[in-house]
Amino acid sequence: MALGLAAALLSVSAPLCAQSFSESGDSLVFRYFDHALFYDVYAGTVSDSVAPVPEGLTRLNNSRYARPIPATDLALMGDTLRLDVFLEPSCDNYDRIANVSLTLQHKGTTYYNDADAGFLGRLGSSDPNIRRIEIGRFITPFMNKNYKPDLVPYTWDVSFLAPMFHDAALLDTTDIWIELTIEGVPYAANTQVAGCAGRNDVFYGSAQIVSSRQYSANGQCIVEPLTYQRYLNTYNETHTDEQGTLAAHYTINVEEDLSDAIFLFVNSNHGANSGGEEYVRRMHYVFVNEWMAMVYRPGRKSCEPFRQYNTQGNGIYGSSVMSDDEWQSFSNWCPGDRIDNRIIRLGAIKAGQYDFRMLVPDAMFNGKEGYFPFSLTFFGLKDGHFNGIDNLPFADGSASNGSFSLVRDGQKVSLTGDGLDRISSWHLINMQGQTLMSQPGVPQYIDMSHRPTGVYVIITELSDGSIETYKFFN
Repeated sequence: MALGLAAALLSVSAPLCAQSFSESGDSLVFRYFDHALFYDVYAGTVSDSVAPVPEGLTRLNNSRYARPIPATDLALMGDTLRLDVFLEPSCDNYDRIANVSLTLQHKGTTYYNDADAGFLGRLGSSDPNIRRIEIGRFITPFMNKNYKPDLVPYTWDVSFLAPMFHDAALLDTTDIWIELTIEGVPYAANTQVAGCAGRNDVFYGSAQIVSSRQYSANGQCIVEPLTYQRYLNTYNETHTDEQGTLAAHYTINVEEDLSDAIFLFVNSNHGANSGGEEYVRRMHYVFVNEWMAMVYRPGRKSCEPFRQYNTQGNGIYGSSVMSDDEWQSFSNWCPGDRIDNRIIRLGAIKAGQYDFRMLVPDAMFNGKEGYFPFSLTFFGLKDGHFNGIDNLPFADGSASNGSFSLVRDGQKVSLTGDGLDRISSWHLINMQGQTLMSQPGVPQYIDMSHRPTGVYVIITELSDGSIETYKFFN
């Protein structure tokens, strides 16, 4: 069922009222934040008397508001869910990180203390009764509030949340809150943007969940937030799980067989210094129990679709349109765009231990600057399956995820098929994420005679910026 963003955009100015949902064609729209005004992330929390808190919200600090999702809303939500965020500029004209999160907390809690959660709660919470899940991260554009367009939409498919929203056993003991965080800073705008002198308000934010009307399954959903915006880097020994390389390693013990399971993770690369990690696209490898579950290089094919929202001149977009190759040479993300939710679908799994490991072996962190804020959550179902998720990890020794065929001739491995000239480079890696070979162009063949027995992956990068993977057993 289509959930039209256009209809949601038309309703963005609707005032927040006691009833949090409205009808839009075949969909229900649950508006939880409406033009909420955010303030300087580094300043002391503004007084409620100076900056009144919108009705129904809790201000946790200048950059974060929270609101409980009513049980009546959860009961109405269907199988297909979409998260929308609408950003409007006030007095911050730079690109900032922002997100939407859910917290699971003890039933009946009306307010929770975020003070022990780390800077802006990036470590989740010290309270074991509070579990935080990141469901949508985005980057604000460079915006001058005096220019149009002055409304930026972001959207994510969050249908994987539907089983959790209908788990009666979970909801008997747990309240679900939704949070909107925008980490704005007004200092540049104070002097560069007309009408912003002396002000510390930075952005207006709105957020809603758009739902189909029908929910088709019921059952128990296992939800385990494993980390929330953990700062990964290699220059602090506590910020990586494998010394000498960037790695995030988490283990979950599944106590009984599940009909479907996923890992949800959110990661983005930051560091605006010269040679910083914002500007160098690195290969990311994700393993589950030594399966090569995902390989990706962050960044869009082009940031040009988001140029329109960057109404303040800046050094990222420059003054003229750039080619796809130019964007792919330095852009890990686009100001004005979302960061993707990445999902590893495990399918039906047996009880046991499951290890998640993300490696970025080439990450350099020039000048000991930069960080990768990383969030990870495990979801499992005792019955049914998660809607709208197709990918499965390679579970055997011959699967591939590409447009060519992998062939063996004794100890020689090669690719065949139409369009091999689209391959711009290729890499051979092992299951530890180590790059064993890396060359431009098309691999004629790879001699595996001197390689140990084990599982390997050939990664090809195509001329359009996409990545294809081919797994085999040697």
